[in-house]
This record gives sequence, structure tokens and C-alpha cells, in this order.
Amino acid sequence: MTTLITGGAGFIGSYVARQLIAAGERPIIFDIASVQGSLSELHEHFIFEPGNLARWPELMECVEKHAVERIFHLGGMLSLPSETHPGAAFDANVIGTYNVLEIARIKKLRQVVYGSTIATYSKDIPGAEIDDRTIQRPSSFYGISKTFGELLGRFYHRKYGLDFRGVRLPSIVGPGARTAHMSIYNAWAIEYAIKGLPYVLKCDPATRCPVLYFKDAAQALIDLSAAEPSRIQTRVYNIAGVSPAFSARELVEIIRQQVPAARLTFEPDPVVVELLRELGALRINDDCARAEWGWQLSYPLEAMVADFIREFETHRNDYL
Repeated sequence: MTTLITGGAGFIGSYVARQLIAAGERPIIFDIASVQGSLSELHEHFIFEPGNLARWPELMECVEKHAVERIFHLGGMLSLPSETHPGAAFDANVIGTYNVLEIARIKKLRQVVYGSTIATYSKDIPGAEIDDRTIQRPSSFYGISKTFGELLGRFYHRKYGLDFRGVRLPSIVGPGARTAHMSIYNAWAIEYAIKGLPYVLKCDPATRCPVLYFKDAAQALIDLSAAEPSRIQTRVYNIAGVSPAFSARELVEIIRQQVPAARLTFEPDPVVVELLRELGALRINDDCARAEWGWQLSYPLEAMVADFIREFETHRNDYL
């Protein structure tokens, strides 16, 4: 199967590509940014096509040129850039997703797998648990655009029979993250410690944030894609990540156990604290993903920190 990964040069997309290459595929990477990091070491095993999701001809030409059969749609703008530049985020996240789905319909692609986010949840959540049927009323532009993508994908499945599937990912942790966002401390606290640099966490030590290791995120997308169609009932699935969500204090303690020289301190920023308070108090239920296609977490907190360190050291030159 010929697979296209939009956003394939990005944080999660690049590891999806690495996993597909390890399985014997030669994926197509479609991204506005160039390929960097550890994926660039495998340049002979993938095809890079620079392009903008909002430009229909560029995406259509790529799909036709390589006879694409499946798309992992992971391209788009993240939370803080979307808040700052909603017009650009509309192009990338809304128009880009429409283009992916419409081209998939026209070219009769086998499948589209969509990377969504738990940021589609915000206010008016009843109870203390989010499940796959919890009401979605996002307050951020990022969350709004991702909710649109989910609903549009469901429409294309209902009306045109497109095999559309998606996962709502929590905050992703892994080495090499460069885009600042409210929960970036989960990654940068580990990375700065490995580099021997001091790092100040802008959250309260008691802050809890749903987190998923980047390798688990990539595997969830791949496993969802591989599931038998008859098992896919919910269609877009919550992924809880490390559960129960750990506190920032617990994270720092684990880092110090594995990197004794770590220089980590707290200076809570009231804005960051408030943004994280509501989501951190909720439990994410991912029972549907577990029951319908066998989702399982491979990296709980200690294993995540340990593998982060191994990954960083193995590809140190790519992350410095």
C-alpha cells in the first residue's frame, strides 16, 4: 500500500514514517517544512514532496503522481500558533483537511487516518470524565478546527463510504519538540536535564496534564489503520495517555532519579496554571479504543522518561 503522511516531517508524522519504513514501506512525506532529525538519516527509504495542504493542486498532484492509497493526515498548525494566527490556521487545519478528504473521495483512496486532539473538549463537561461521547465545545481556534475535521470526516464516511478513522491525542512528549505550547514543560524538562541545562517549569508542581509518548502516539495511529473495518464503530477515539495523569512534581522526581544532575525549578505562570487546571482535573476514558482495536499504552511515566533519554542519546546530533 502506498501511504502519504501529511505533516510527515513533524513530530508524530516523522515517527509514523520511521515505523512504516521499518515495516518495509516507502512512505510519501508531504510537508511545508523540510525533513530533519532522525528521519533524515533514512532519506533513501521515503519520498519527500514539499507542499501546502491549503493548495489543492499541490496535494492532488502528489496523490496522483505516487498513486497514493492511504493518508495519515497529521499536517496542520498547533495550539499556540493557531491562537496567534487564526487565518493561517484556517487554511492549514480547515481548508487543508477538506482538501485531503475531497481528494480521497475523488481518487477513491482506501483510507484516511486523522490526528485530532483532546483540545476539542473544553467547557460544559458533565462529571469528571471525558469519553468518546462527551460534548465538544472547544474554546481554542485549534480545538475548533480539529472538531471540524472530525465532523467532516464522519460526513465523508456517511455520504461517500470513505474509510475515515481518527484519534484524539493528549499532549505529546518526545525529544526534539520545538513549538512552544502550554504543556511543553513535559518534554523540555527532560530534554534540558539531558543537555545539562537549567529549566524552569512555568506550571504549579501539582499540575496534572494528560500526556502520551510520541512512540505510543505513532503506534496508535498505525494500529487504528490496521484494524478490521468491522471493528471500527466509534470512528474517532480518545487516547488517554499515561493514566492517571502524573503531576509536574512526579515528573521532576522521575527525571532526577534518571538524571541526578538535573536542575529543574518551578516558577508558576498564572496563565499557564489556569489553562491546565480544568483539563488536568478530568479523566480521559479510552475504553472504546481498547475494546474495538486493541489500543494499549507501552510507555508509562518511568519508561517514557527512560526511552526519551535513550532516544535523545542515540540521535543526539539531531536534537542539539
